[in-house]
Amino acid sequence: MNIGAFILLSLSILVLLALIILRGRKGPRPQIRPLAAFQDLIAETGYAAESGGAVHIALGSGTVYGEDAMTSLAGLQVVDALADAAISYGAPPVITVGDPTLLPLAQDMLRRAYERNGLADSYNPARVRFIASSPVGYAAGAANVVAGENITANMMTGAFGAEVSLVSDASARRGLSQLAAVASPGAIAALYPATDRLAAGEDLYSAGAQMTKDRVRMVSLVAQDVLRAVLVLAILGMTGLTVYQQLMR
Repeated sequence: MNIGAFILLSLSILVLLALIILRGRKGPRPQIRPLAAFQDLIAETGYAAESGGAVHIALGSGTVYGEDAMTSLAGLQVVDALADAAISYGAPPVITVGDPTLLPLAQDMLRRAYERNGLADSYNPARVRFIASSPVGYAAGAANVVAGENITANMMTGAFGAEVSLVSDASARRGLSQLAAVASPGAIAALYPATDRLAAGEDLYSAGAQMTKDRVRMVSLVAQDVLRAVLVLAILGMTGLTVYQQLMR
């Protein structure tokens, strides 16, 4: 692809995204593909409130810096989106983390939810727990929380590898509802047989739009999907053109 064609494609993409964003802000609410991993989580929190239990959110062993940063932040987005509903139901989640950098962020999100609901004095930082730094150690500790406490549903979201099967197995042994949103191939392979409410790969990053139905987040998600589709088509077109040129030589 020459420079002129690349510039034209880039400008076309920018114009298309601008039109999508403007239409989304003024027109009807965008439609997004529903993902049960996120949309069922609030219902599971309601059930936890009725039964006197809690939802367990396992945020994995990722950090907020380095290669796992985006995955870890996506997991925190689940906490942020769920916190207000959980506090208003009187069923705050039990959150486990496998890296110290996640601990204060998750605690702050939960604390702010208590404040927004006028319940600042009820905030308990022990609802967020640091388990262990090693992925296997963290998974074993999180599995122990699932097995030994009054947990009604298990949400696994963030940076995991194949060790997530330890958490999933503990949940399955108790017959708990399982939801998951992971990006790594190892975690996807481990969770695929365990639950049909699995958000895999890039779907992990749609938690905010899926759970809050916030217009800005939904428009952003639609724009990202369109951009992804355009880039895929561009790559296929460039590959096809290259193959054609090679055959014509």
